[in-house]
Amino acid sequence: MDSNEQPNPAQLLHNKAKAALALGEIYEANILIRKALDLDANDANIALAKQIKTEIGQKSLAKAQQLFEKSRYPEALEEAQKAIHWMQHAPEAENIVQQIEAIQNKKRRNGKTWVWVLVLFFMGAMGAMAVYYGKFSEEKTAWSQTIQDGSIAAYQAFIQKFPKGQFTDEARQTIKELYQKDEDLWQSAIHPPDKSNLGRYLLAMENIGGTHIEDAKWLIDSLDFDIAVKENNPMALENYVKNHPQGTYVASARKLMATLVTEDDKQQIIAQLTGFYNDYAKGNHRNLIQYFMEVTPRFMDKKMIDQTDLLALFTESQADVESEEIHIDTTNFAITKDTSGVFTCKFLVDSQRKVKKTIEVSKKRGRKTITKTETQWMQYYANQAVEARLNSELKIIHYTVRLIGSRKEILEDQ
Repeated sequence: MDSNEQPNPAQLLHNKAKAALALGEIYEANILIRKALDLDANDANIALAKQIKTEIGQKSLAKAQQLFEKSRYPEALEEAQKAIHWMQHAPEAENIVQQIEAIQNKKRRNGKTWVWVLVLFFMGAMGAMAVYYGKFSEEKTAWSQTIQDGSIAAYQAFIQKFPKGQFTDEARQTIKELYQKDEDLWQSAIHPPDKSNLGRYLLAMENIGGTHIEDAKWLIDSLDFDIAVKENNPMALENYVKNHPQGTYVASARKLMATLVTEDDKQQIIAQLTGFYNDYAKGNHRNLIQYFMEVTPRFMDKKMIDQTDLLALFTESQADVESEEIHIDTTNFAITKDTSGVFTCKFLVDSQRKVKKTIEVSKKRGRKTITKTETQWMQYYANQAVEARLNSELKIIHYTVRLIGSRKEILEDQ
């Protein structure tokens, strides 16, 4: 049987990522190129990954600029920080951060001025000191809560609330360390992709707000699906669907469950076809009818043929056949199943049949020619490629044959 050259999986993923990027599906492209890197971290994949990160950063930068123009500073600050993270070097995003911090500082300074005026007016110097210590106490309480939360988002929120606070530099340093931890754990989990390491990454970074959480869940989903497919049994696929009800491959798993051909299916079908060929070779034509429906959609070049016509066809095809043997080549037996439960089988058969023929032989005796009837025995050998389709009840509904090779011999002394 012919075999087709299998495409490079990493190259396929690389091409899909480029296509997604060209269509503007940046985050889909990011997921695809990460999987390509897992398979083959070549220069082309690394370059495309950098390009995708730049595109994501530029998208966040454009959003930050729009939000900044609308004076939606907290949201603009968050998008600018994302752009810095993705692009590494993003002067425009850094400029937005600096402008927002300057605006926020100015607002706070203006607010503080009025507060101090009111405090000095109503409470005097002692009241002003009380407000100052109260502010420090508020920051300290917020810092304790931030440490307890421990997420990147919590530290970012603290910086926004206390941009010049006593703990702000420490908060920035902690965010940097958490991003580094996130990247280190991620690289460990995907080189090579390992389910237990991915699980450890999620355990460590999911509540903290790691940047690869969705990628990790998708990879675990993919690994579990691959395992279920390799096991090649319905129970494994059912377990995948049960454990991943929202998984990427649930639809594929359900389709595979419907179309999965088990080893038991294959052996039953081979036994069914073997019985068919044995009955045919022995001339048990009436027994052959049990292998077909009342009306068969196609048998050889006949369409919608009923059992009576089939019986006549079998009887005619074995006229003058003294003996016959048919063998299925089970080593090349290929079988698939569609969603309606129909099996398509492709295989080779070897057959040999002994046929008795009556021929007229002319012989000369002197000037006379005498015609004499003689019996001749012929042995036919054939190798055929068969395609047969069987329904869920293993009845033959489609049967075609292509002759691959044949020869015949005249048998002597019969």
